[in-house]
Amino acid sequence: MYKGLRKIISKLSKMKFNQKITIFFILAVLITNSFVIFAVYQLAGKQITEKSSGLVQGQFETTTDILNITLKNIIETSNIITGDSRVKEFLMNNKFTSKNYNKDTSDAYSSVRYFLDSNSYIDYISLVKFDGPELIYVGETWTSGDFRTETLKDYQQAVGTKFGNCKISMKRKVFYPYQYVLNIYQPIYDKYNYNKYTGFLVIGIGEKSIKEFYSNLDKGLRVQTYLTDKDGVIISNEDKSLIGTDSSYKDVLQGKSGQQKVGNKMVIYEKLDNWDWYMVGEIPTESMLKDTNTMIFLIITLVLGAGGLISLAFYKLSNNLYKPVDALVSTMREVSMGNLEVRMKRDYKGKDFRQLASGFNIMIEEINILMYRIKREQNEIKQIELNRLQSQIKPHFLYNTLECIHWQALSDGNKDVSRMVKALANYYRLCLSKGKDIIQLSQELANIENYLIIQNMRYSGIAQCDINVDEKFKNVLIPKLTLQPLIENSIYHGIRVKDGFKGEIFVTAEEKENKIVISVSDNGVGMTQEQIDEINNSISVFDEKTGYGLRNVHKRIEILFGSGYGLYYRKSKYGGTTVDILLPKGENGENNKCIRL
Repeated sequence: MYKGLRKIISKLSKMKFNQKITIFFILAVLITNSFVIFAVYQLAGKQITEKSSGLVQGQFETTTDILNITLKNIIETSNIITGDSRVKEFLMNNKFTSKNYNKDTSDAYSSVRYFLDSNSYIDYISLVKFDGPELIYVGETWTSGDFRTETLKDYQQAVGTKFGNCKISMKRKVFYPYQYVLNIYQPIYDKYNYNKYTGFLVIGIGEKSIKEFYSNLDKGLRVQTYLTDKDGVIISNEDKSLIGTDSSYKDVLQGKSGQQKVGNKMVIYEKLDNWDWYMVGEIPTESMLKDTNTMIFLIITLVLGAGGLISLAFYKLSNNLYKPVDALVSTMREVSMGNLEVRMKRDYKGKDFRQLASGFNIMIEEINILMYRIKREQNEIKQIELNRLQSQIKPHFLYNTLECIHWQALSDGNKDVSRMVKALANYYRLCLSKGKDIIQLSQELANIENYLIIQNMRYSGIAQCDINVDEKFKNVLIPKLTLQPLIENSIYHGIRVKDGFKGEIFVTAEEKENKIVISVSDNGVGMTQEQIDEINNSISVFDEKTGYGLRNVHKRIEILFGSGYGLYYRKSKYGGTTVDILLPKGENGENNKCIRL
């Protein structure tokens, strides 16, 4: 894969600019459109999903309300039946204890029959005695099993509800083994003794009747709807094999209502008040997004078609625009081969392209002029170098002349003149340093000693200098004439301004934070902190008019060793001013390898 990618990159790099930009344009269009389509799909899908799930949630709410009302009516029906005196008479008596038993039975039957006929969704109603085999049953005819025995057993196992003594169970019918029925049980107490129950009422509602309440929900979304009890056990479902099993989403069923995306399905549920049942709907996500998918397909078709047309138009346009550039590249290739006589035509359409051709031609003309100037300047540089070499001969004459004056003064007994001339000769010799710009610290120290001899003779011993530099620093390289301007500043601006004052200058060297710090201190008038800060902030501003001024000293150190090195001013512990010269520390304390030039 990596090799294949490298081949693709290699091929792209060899293409012309117009081909590259066309490919990048097509990729940009594809990426942008893909992002837009993805964003539209996400937003539209989210909105459609919310609307669809909201619609189903509303249908669930309406359906559960209707089912709640229906079940509430059945509870009220059971209360009416259990309170009917004719029903109580039937349950209290039998054919041996009552002369009117047949009439009581007929009256009770009529009452039960009336309520069955009034409620089409009730499959059967039955009155069962606790103490006798007699019962009244109205509804579908059972085909197998002992109804009384099975019903008594189911009554004992039924669970309580929030409606007084009412109990319910959801099991297969005793007479239809493969069908489920909701049995609503209501015990009936004695007519004269409220603490004694003589029997119970059972109202049976087939699971298929309950299913009719939710079977007509939105089929377009392929909603799979069913009912569960509070524990998530399915009590009604299109698929009868699932009744009595746990719902796959029973852990989702929390609170009054809600919806949650689980896997590739949206699970919606609504609780039935007072029954602890849940109506649950499972909606496949794909069915909710089918309209979105159709819309996205149309968008993709339109975008690809439009993108193809735009890319084709861009390709043709880029080819036309690239022609002048292609001509420029070919002409530049000729120039790179040394042909400076080639020129571009100026007959291209468009003002920019004509300016491009004109500018290129002007550039070639300028190059020819510059080539001529360079050749001329090279000749001038050679002449200047020759003159510089010749000027090196003149200092020897000056040295020899000063040396003669020194010996002549010495022979005449004028030691002061001899000493000054000797110091001046040595100072001048060290200043020139055989043309070197960087010298050892030991040479620079010798130079300031000669300088101080001259100054002390001029100003009657105006300054004494204490040089305390360890031998290990003597080989450190330093730009020529670094210390002398600092000594001169100390004399003229720190010491000499005090009338009759004899000052002291201290020169030290030390290692500090991986740097070599050479310090020049005096006990002169010094400066305020504001003046010191101003100098430190402006010292990097180079001014070639000042010659070997302090800024030039600082700048030369910066150029040689880099930023972070140079001069730094501070107050002196002797009462005057201290200037620190910061130099890099190299191996063995030397810094010759730290020079950048």
